[in-house]
Amino acid sequence: MVVRPIYPTSVCEGDMALKLFDGHFATEFREKDEMSPRGSDIEHDYHQFILNGDAAKLVAELSADRDLPDRDFDTWNSSQKETYLHSYMHGLYERETQAYNTLADLQGNYIPRLFSCVTMSSFSPTQNSVFSEDINIPGMALRYVEGFPLTDIASCVSKDSWQRIYDNTIRVVNLVSNRGIPNENVKASNFIVETCPGNQFHVFKIDFALCKCREEYRDETEWEACKATQDEEGAVGYVMQRRLQGGFVYRRSARYNNLDEKYKMEG
Repeated sequence: MVVRPIYPTSVCEGDMALKLFDGHFATEFREKDEMSPRGSDIEHDYHQFILNGDAAKLVAELSADRDLPDRDFDTWNSSQKETYLHSYMHGLYERETQAYNTLADLQGNYIPRLFSCVTMSSFSPTQNSVFSEDINIPGMALRYVEGFPLTDIASCVSKDSWQRIYDNTIRVVNLVSNRGIPNENVKASNFIVETCPGNQFHVFKIDFALCKCREEYRDETEWEACKATQDEEGAVGYVMQRRLQGGFVYRRSARYNNLDEKYKMEG
């Protein structure tokens, strides 16, 4: 959602993008797990599940046993599923905010600037908010980058600019990676291209909810194996090279060439 401050300040000028981690609209998740939209009946039951203390118990069980949803999800009722989805969305929010904090020096140049973390209340003023943490919606207020997704490059800019834009995109991928943030969801739609004066283009990376941090890997071997498997460069470069049919040539970096050679030899 694009929002505009009523009283702009020097810290927060222009429009912002409000990104909410709201399970109501987790469409892909709901379709994949065949969860019904959250209608009034499900909403009522879910609130009661929270007020009874059952949601907190389930969240504690999820923290203790990560495999619990894989085993039991199909047998859960709607309130249990909504609790899991809410917890899952909070996990995505925490990962994304952690990534933005780790990438603080890239904010405003290669990723949008994070102005503030926000909370949207799901309770009306007359409702008890004691259990607000189980139902309130976390979010982020980011600088709104006015541009086009990288996937639309062919219809938005002339062909003679494609190579320059994609070279910058690969550079952004590696700048993020060099800060110890591997991304399991790198794809062309996760980049916004801002058009600047003088036929210049600025590439921003967005969406870090499926990131991890370097500290989560046991050692350098596991870290390198992750980089080789995810192949963040190729996820953008090879895909768009095929899609643009010669309008862009993907130049593999030395880092990924070395990983290719190492894991080809070891394989």
